[in-house]
Amino acid sequence: MAPNRRRNRNFILATASLIVIVVACIVTAGCTGGTSTPGTAVGLAGTSWTLDSFLDENGTLVGVLPGTEVTAAFGPDGKVTGSAGCNGYGGDYQIDGTSLSISSIAQTLKLCLEPEGIMDQESRFIDLLGSAAGCRIENDRLIITDAEGTDVLVFVKGDESTGLAGNTWWTLTSLAGENGTQTPVLDGTGVTVTFSAEGSLGGSAGCNHYSADYTVDGAALTIEPAIRTEMYCSEPEGIMDQEDRYLALLTEVASYRMEDNLLILADSEGGDLLVFEKAAQTPDLPLVGTDWVLESYSANGDAVSSVIAGTTITANFDDGNVTGNAGCNHYGGQYSLDGADLTVSSLYSTLMYCETPGVMEQEAAFMGLLANVSSYRTEGDRLILTDAEGTDLLFFVQAPEVTPAPLAGTEWTLESFSSPGGETVSSVIVGTTITAVFDPDGNVTGSAGCNSYGAGYQLDGTNLTIEPPISTKMHCGEPEGLMNQETRYLNLLTSVAGYHIDGDRLDLLDDAGKTLLSYSAGRP
Repeated sequence: MAPNRRRNRNFILATASLIVIVVACIVTAGCTGGTSTPGTAVGLAGTSWTLDSFLDENGTLVGVLPGTEVTAAFGPDGKVTGSAGCNGYGGDYQIDGTSLSISSIAQTLKLCLEPEGIMDQESRFIDLLGSAAGCRIENDRLIITDAEGTDVLVFVKGDESTGLAGNTWWTLTSLAGENGTQTPVLDGTGVTVTFSAEGSLGGSAGCNHYSADYTVDGAALTIEPAIRTEMYCSEPEGIMDQEDRYLALLTEVASYRMEDNLLILADSEGGDLLVFEKAAQTPDLPLVGTDWVLESYSANGDAVSSVIAGTTITANFDDGNVTGNAGCNHYGGQYSLDGADLTVSSLYSTLMYCETPGVMEQEAAFMGLLANVSSYRTEGDRLILTDAEGTDLLFFVQAPEVTPAPLAGTEWTLESFSSPGGETVSSVIVGTTITAVFDPDGNVTGSAGCNSYGAGYQLDGTNLTIEPPISTKMHCGEPEGLMNQETRYLNLLTSVAGYHIDGDRLDLLDDAGKTLLSYSAGRP
């Protein structure tokens, strides 16, 4: 198979698709044999079925597109799962004799561009699956019919053997050392791989993500040199040496074999190089409401760059708004969703300047890529944002959970503030510090940049009101604009109607729920 570099990039953070199915329904699984095998009852469950043909819009049975595979597996627990060609799907089914109904179908939201027409075929398949009203089995063929008795889906028995390509993740357990003996992977490292049907493989090499092209012919397997991101990890000791060794061994692979839940890659002389075991699958996280942290991003569409060490770029999609930290400044904007299509607009950010080399350039690149997003997909705990040409731009992982800092007793430092109504957002003037400490006794105190201030406050759940503050009467001439900033801050406090805490971040909100003041917490 010829290397496909776009798929290399698109596959770099590929992961298994796992279906979340809502309703459980335990049923008897079996289809009565049709006229070609009269009187025969063949079990529907326990067989792997591969789609052979389906009813098109013109009412004609047509074969599936070359290079695509659509499958169905009916479990004894009343669940049907499989691949729709691009996305995984799942649903509930009920069967009574030859009557079959399939409901609650859910599917993942990946976008596949090749072969042409794959997404239309997938949509048609899912629609026909949902129209199922009956089934019969004739000579190892499963035929699903609609309410009018028309054949709409024709399956054949699938290959019961486990193939290399598919939605399986493998976790490395050991690798060959210089002397050929198998060495366990370092504790605390996770080296993974998954093989796509299009001839690309990818995963985590322990520190960096990687991808490569591969070709397979029976048990023969050849893997091209991998590309990877450019992070450096210092812990645990030896992780980078292990990563280099792993990627080098991939290029020496000449064959593979599967034993129980193990995948073993061997060299041309039959020596075992890499031993993997099947990884536990995790469900795809939702785009909306998940806290995402950027891991890497596309640089000029030709390479993938890791986020600069010591910087954190985040994104949270909720209620039509996307917000987060761009590495130096906080940002926000609006987004719209239509299936897997995602557009981001009206982006804004605070105006701080960070002196760490490369941070501002990285921030500008991130904001530019975010504005160019056209679609998304979630794969386990990963989020990939893609442009209109199908190029993967931004690669996120689920952010680690941070225990929210308490409102009372935490010293909050202001990072940005808005005008009433939230039309504009400004950063705190460089060289000035504005703080707030909410005491349990109902008083908030702090520095307004020049003067100290204090005010009473009342809490009712997440509703928060602050009385007009009083402050000392000093005048500070530097830096320029300090006193105007102080006046604006103290006035905004009286407009607060609620608050929201997300980890180390506190937002004070107006009565419409828009952010007026954004603080970060000082942790001990």
